[in-house]
Amino acid sequence: MPVNRNIPLGRHGFQFSHVPCAGQRNLVAGGDFRLLPPGLLLQDGKMQRLGENLTGEDAKPRRQRARGISFPPLRGGPFWGVALVLLVGGFKLPPTEAQDWLTGPAWRAHLAQPIKLAWSGAPLRKGLADLARSQRIAMLLDRRVDPGLPLNLHLDNVPVELALQRLARSQNLDLSWYGPLVYFGPEAAARRLRTLAALREDEVKSLPAARRAPFVRTQPWQWDELAEPRALVQQLADEARVEIAGIEQIPHDLWPAAELPPLSWTERLTLVANEFDLTFRFDDEGRKVALVPVPEVAALERSYAAGRNPQALADRWARQAPEAEIKVAGDKVVVRGRAEDHETLTAAKPRSQTPAGGGTEVYTLAVRNQPLRPVLEELKQRLGLELHVDEDALESAKLSLDRRVTFSVEQATLDELFAAALRPAGLTFRRRNKTLDIFPAPDRGEK
Repeated sequence: MPVNRNIPLGRHGFQFSHVPCAGQRNLVAGGDFRLLPPGLLLQDGKMQRLGENLTGEDAKPRRQRARGISFPPLRGGPFWGVALVLLVGGFKLPPTEAQDWLTGPAWRAHLAQPIKLAWSGAPLRKGLADLARSQRIAMLLDRRVDPGLPLNLHLDNVPVELALQRLARSQNLDLSWYGPLVYFGPEAAARRLRTLAALREDEVKSLPAARRAPFVRTQPWQWDELAEPRALVQQLADEARVEIAGIEQIPHDLWPAAELPPLSWTERLTLVANEFDLTFRFDDEGRKVALVPVPEVAALERSYAAGRNPQALADRWARQAPEAEIKVAGDKVVVRGRAEDHETLTAAKPRSQTPAGGGTEVYTLAVRNQPLRPVLEELKQRLGLELHVDEDALESAKLSLDRRVTFSVEQATLDELFAAALRPAGLTFRRRNKTLDIFPAPDRGEK
């Protein structure tokens, strides 16, 4: 009997579905002005013009100012299907109202939106700030990263999630999807951040019930220019009415202004402490907190019910999360690894188990107008596959994994799933167990 399997693509609820950008509000470098997608900001070392297709009241010419920088009247321009943000540096943005950051399902859906980006020498911190405001996605740059590093990056019609990942790689950084916040920092700091927060959240669960509320309550957080991290930690201590020991381990430093989306108390303290290679521990009563050095390896251990065949589940999970320690304990599978490992494994777990007597797994998936490359990457990670792409053959045939595809399957076998995914791009495959070779189809006409 087939087993239906719905595939939740994306580590953070990333769904391959088209999200129209019409009506999106964008703030782009150069001042606090409204850019109605589609918009175009040209760059040749100085501010140029905006082009939009406007109708009705929005078609009236208008002039906006940003601290002495004037903009020519808006004129008609080409219609773009996605927001195009070209960022330039060299001036300071004026104060703005509190940013309405995306959170929850809206945040996850926006990560799937395609975006065009082009930077030529813009300072890293300013580029991130401009991008954050234009996409309404909160971002934070670690204190140890040079904020003046030049950004030289051009991306065309890639999902926001993939664009942020490529941005981090272009600066030899890593990123952490920290709730509704995107943190950019050194690889070690980024990789441990969510795990440290999860460990502290587990500690909060063991505190007396009367003391848990201040640590799990979420709220926005912001600080002004030249804020001192010691003062921020003391602010958190006052908020939760706790004594924080070891605060002298945080050296004097001055931070740029920041505005964060709603985070819990433990997430906020973890965020600040991690930038100094510190974490913290609660006392038994939840009245005192001690700052301590981060462990050499930050790992989260949890056990999961595994059904009738725990070893089969453990073997599959070991392929999907090779860095995690996975073992069978009775009728459970025990996983010790990063918070992201646990998230990947539980998201990839089928909704129903394969029957004890055997059976064929089938898959249900719908993809609409998305680049094929990230679709294949997600399928590879979720299903524990190895993909080999004949890039030379694709180039000779003038085909690309960046081509946008639309397809849907219901209760399809693995072969039927990949045939449906590759056919719109003129590709086919040959499968050997968990290994797939991808190459141009002999007949490349779309069906």
